[in-house]
Amino acid sequence: MTTIPHPLAQYAYNLFIHTNYADTRIFPVLKEFEEQVFNGLREIYGFFETGLVTSGGSESNFLAILAAYRLRNTSEKIVVAPDTVHVSVVKSCDILSIKLVKIPVNSEPVDPLLVEDYVRKYKPFLIIVTAGTTERGVVDPVKEVGEIASMYNVFLHVDAAYGGLIVPFLYKRGLLKKNLGFFDGVSSITVDFHKNGLTPIPSSLLLFRNSKFREAVTFPNNYSLSGYTFGILGTRPGGSVASIWTMWMLYGSDGFEKQALEMYENAIYLYEELSKLKDIIVYKPELPIVVFKHKYIHYKSLLSKLLEKGFYLYTSPSLEALRIVVMPHIKREHLNRFIMVLREVIEKINEYE
Repeated sequence: MTTIPHPLAQYAYNLFIHTNYADTRIFPVLKEFEEQVFNGLREIYGFFETGLVTSGGSESNFLAILAAYRLRNTSEKIVVAPDTVHVSVVKSCDILSIKLVKIPVNSEPVDPLLVEDYVRKYKPFLIIVTAGTTERGVVDPVKEVGEIASMYNVFLHVDAAYGGLIVPFLYKRGLLKKNLGFFDGVSSITVDFHKNGLTPIPSSLLLFRNSKFREAVTFPNNYSLSGYTFGILGTRPGGSVASIWTMWMLYGSDGFEKQALEMYENAIYLYEELSKLKDIIVYKPELPIVVFKHKYIHYKSLLSKLLEKGFYLYTSPSLEALRIVVMPHIKREHLNRFIMVLREVIEKINEYE
C-alpha cells in the first residue's frame, strides 16, 4: 500500500535530509510545518489538539496503544478490536504484554452492538477500529463506536493509515455512508502519508484529541536542547515532515479529494470489468481495494501464475482471495493490461485441468 512519491515531495525530503525532527529546538521550521499540516487536517477530521509525525502506521498504532494504556493507568491490560485489525496492532499488544480480544466480523465492518457486548464483558481500556482494513478495505462505523467508547469511558483509536486521505472525501461525495473524524469518544487517529499522501517512506501521522496523549509518549532526554524525546525512535527524519508539509501545501483538501475520487473510479471500473469474467467472484469495494477469486481455481495457484507474468498481488487469506489496491499511480491502462493477462492465465490453467 505504497505509491510513487511526488517529485516535489522527494525534493523536499532531500532538502531536509540533514534535519532531525526529534529536536525542533535546533530545527524549529519542522515544528512550523507540523502545525500548518495539523491546521489543514482539522478542517477534515474536526478539532484535535496535537499529534506527531511517525515512521509509519505500525509506530503510530503502537504509540496510540501505549498512550491510552498510560493515561488509563489500569491493571486491566485489555484491548478490544475487530479481527480485521492490522497486524501492527497484534504486534504492539504482544510487545506491551496487552491482551488483544478480537471480535469475529467475517471481513465485514464491525457491528457497534457487538462492540458494546465485548466492552461490557471484557472492560478494555481501549477499542481499536479501522478505516480501510488491509484485506478488504472496509470501513468500521467510527461514529457509532465512538458513542459506545464515550458511554463506557473507554479510549478509541482509529487506524486510518490507508483510508485517512480517502474516507472523508468519498463520504462528502455521497459514495460512502460512513465518515472518519474526531467524533465523540475518538481519542486518536493514524493517517499514513506514504500511502496516499504521495510522500516518501517513512511518513505517517498520529493525531491526538488532546495533548495528554502526546505527553504520555514523551520521555525526558537531558542531553538534547529540547530536553525530551517522543515515540520509539531517537533520531527522526526531518525530511518526512518537510515532504508531508510540501504535499499538503501543493494538494490541500481539494487536491486529495480529486485524487481519492480518481482512485475510487478506477476501483469501480476494475470491479465491473472483473465481474464480467466467467467464474470470477468479486467483492464490491468501499474503498479502492478490489478483492476477487475464481470459483474453481485456488487463489494461491492463480497468484503463482500472475507472479510469473510480473503481476505482484497481495492476498486476502480470510476470504481465500486476491486483492488489488488501486493506489494513485495505478491508471486505467494498467488495469486493462491486468484484466487481459488474468483472462489469459485462467484460460491456460483451464487447459491443463
